[in-house]
Amino acid sequence: MLKRCLLPLTIGCLALSTPSFAFKLIGPKWEDGNVSFDTSFPGNNNPNGFNWGTAMREAANKWGNQVDGLNLSYSTNGGHPCAGYVAAFPEDNQNASGFYTDSCGEAFGTDVIAVTLSRSIGSRYSESDIVFNSNESWSVYDGGTRSTLDFRRVAVHEFGHLIGLDHEETNAAIMAPFIGSIFDPTSDDLTGARTIYSQATGGGGNTPAIRASLEEPSASQAANGVTNIRGWAVGLNTIQRIALYIDGSYVSDIPYGGERADVGQTFSNYPNASKSGFSMIYNWGNLSTGQHTMEIRAFDSSGGVESQSTNFTVHAFDNAFISDPNRVEILSSATVTDPRTITLDQVRADGKTYKVVLRWNTATQKWDVAEIN
Repeated sequence: MLKRCLLPLTIGCLALSTPSFAFKLIGPKWEDGNVSFDTSFPGNNNPNGFNWGTAMREAANKWGNQVDGLNLSYSTNGGHPCAGYVAAFPEDNQNASGFYTDSCGEAFGTDVIAVTLSRSIGSRYSESDIVFNSNESWSVYDGGTRSTLDFRRVAVHEFGHLIGLDHEETNAAIMAPFIGSIFDPTSDDLTGARTIYSQATGGGGNTPAIRASLEEPSASQAANGVTNIRGWAVGLNTIQRIALYIDGSYVSDIPYGGERADVGQTFSNYPNASKSGFSMIYNWGNLSTGQHTMEIRAFDSSGGVESQSTNFTVHAFDNAFISDPNRVEILSSATVTDPRTITLDQVRADGKTYKVVLRWNTATQKWDVAEIN
C-alpha cells in the first residue's frame, strides 16, 4: 500500500536527559540501503551566497559516512520535492528537497520549519522528499542557534527521517522534534540508523542483527478457511514481539517462542534460536476474495526491526464462518481436470452454490482450494 508520511520539525529548545539509547524507528527502510537524492534544490530564500545543494549533501553525508550499509548517491536532475503532490509539478520519481511556501499543498503548522514527505510500499521506501519553509530566514552555521535558522542542521534532522528515524523525545539527539544546539547526529541517532542498515557482528562473522522468515502463507499458496500464519525470527538481541500487518494495516501481534529445532540447528549462533517460532490461527474468510499483502515485523530489545512480506490470494465463501456442517454439501461428482486438479462443479455452502477447484500443493503437501466461484 502506498503511504504518505509527514514528519515536521518545529522551532523550540532541546532538553537534555540522562544518556541511554532511546532512538525510535518509523518502520520502512531503503532496500539494500541505496538512496539516490537530487540536490538541484528549487526555490529561493535569499540564499546570500549559500549553495543549498552543497549544504544538503554535507548534511546527508553526516549519516552516510558513519552508517555502514547506507549507500548515498547524488544527482542534479531538476527534481522537485512537491512533484506528485502539487498539480504544477508532475510526478518525477525522485527524492528531492527545496524551499516551498507550504507543505506541498498543505499549510505548515505553527512554528514548523521543514517536513519530510515519505511514500512506502510495504516495508520499503519508494520515495522521500524534504520541504523547507520558505517563509523563514535561513543561513548555514554550526554552534548555538541564531536569529536565522541553520539550514544544514535542519537538513541533517530531516535526512534522518528520510532514512527511517522517528522523533526522539527522551535523549539529546539531532532527531529531537525541536531545533537546538545539536548540529550533528549523536551516538543515539547513529545507533538507530545502524540498527536499520548495518550488519551486526556475531557468531564469528558478519551476522544480520535479526533474521526472519514468513513461511505460511506462501506466495504459491491460496489462502482459505481457518489456517495458520507461521514462521520464525532470530536475533542477536532478544526478539520482543512479532507484529502482523495485512494490506498495510496492523492486525495484531503473533505469539512468539515456539519450538523450532530446525532453526536452532541452522542458526546456532543466535541466542534461543530453537525457540524462535511464531504462529497464530487466522480466518481468511474475514478478507475479501482476491489478492492481498501480508507483512510481519520482528522487533528486538535494541529497537531493531526486520520485516518479511508476501502476496497471497484469498478464495472464500460469502459467509466467513459456516458453523452448521449441514449447510455445506457436494451436489455433483468431481471432475479430474488434470493429474493434480479436481473440480467440484456444484458445492452448496450456506444456501449458495459454488464451483470449487482443488489443486495439489507440493510445498504444503495438501490440496489447496485454488478457486471458489
